[in-house]
Amino acid sequence: MEYLIFDTESCTGRSNDGSLCSIGLVVCDENFNIIKREDILCNPLPKRFTVGDKKNLKRTGISFAYTVDEFRKAPKFCDIYSKIKMFFKNRTVLGFSLANDVKYLNDACDKYGLERITYDFLDIQFIYQLIYNEQNSVGLKRLADKYGIDYLEHRSDEDAVVSAKLLKAVLSENGLTLDEVIEKYGIHKGRNLSNGHYNNFSDALFGEKFGLKRSKKMQSSLLYEYMKKLPRKAGKKVCFSSKIERSDVNYVRTLIDLLYEKGYAYTSNADVCSVFVTDGEKDAREEIVDKIKRRKIYKVPLAEFERDVGYSENFVYNDVPLLDKFSSRLVY
Repeated sequence: MEYLIFDTESCTGRSNDGSLCSIGLVVCDENFNIIKREDILCNPLPKRFTVGDKKNLKRTGISFAYTVDEFRKAPKFCDIYSKIKMFFKNRTVLGFSLANDVKYLNDACDKYGLERITYDFLDIQFIYQLIYNEQNSVGLKRLADKYGIDYLEHRSDEDAVVSAKLLKAVLSENGLTLDEVIEKYGIHKGRNLSNGHYNNFSDALFGEKFGLKRSKKMQSSLLYEYMKKLPRKAGKKVCFSSKIERSDVNYVRTLIDLLYEKGYAYTSNADVCSVFVTDGEKDAREEIVDKIKRRKIYKVPLAEFERDVGYSENFVYNDVPLLDKFSSRLVY
């Protein structure tokens, strides 16, 4: 088995203007030993470089390994397309923080009316974040420094080589193969197609296994879908402070399920609530409650509300199918 690790550079940082100006291609064996590498330059479509040249270095902090003149002397993307496409044939593709690279390459194909290259891919940054339970985005330079890997930044083949070395080091450090990582974390490969692409996602992350935590965005999506399905019910309505409602989604759903068992209903609209649950810090919702004089609204501290509804621990929710569905959407 062979892997292809690739990286790109864009002369504008935009993925809709034909700005691809280089692509680094590194072929590895099954142990991530490098078989061959190539850095292919192309003359991008935009008339001006707004990223990577000396004029914009102070603003962007990015300096390409080649001069603008070298890029301008390179062939157009349409003239190197066939050569690039051959690298992707029958290989699983990897890269570090691949989302933009996939878009830049697709955009270059689109601008010249060429068929998009189809391939399955895995994001090394995503794999690292799963293994080390790193919730924040972590850059290639930081990880290269951590593992003592020297390289020339913003040269596409160099970035691809360091990505290969990084993955090899991480797998070795954890005594795992790539296939074992995929199985352990339930990683779904990304897929690039002629009409769009699917991103990587992990069932282990969705199920919060191995201490992994879902992002705020995921939690917001789950709460939104949950709230849409709440039964409409007459009677007293409970509203949480914004801080409580934005806390752990399993905790919030458990409290809401319990209050429904007690005969209440839930609302995010402080204007119509009968009971307002506060975390002790006044927010916009509580200010609305304070201005309402025409009816009595009971303010209840969170700890007291927990006792009233009989909260002891979070209920278990199987969110994996729903999150899988969200993540399986095609991105153009």
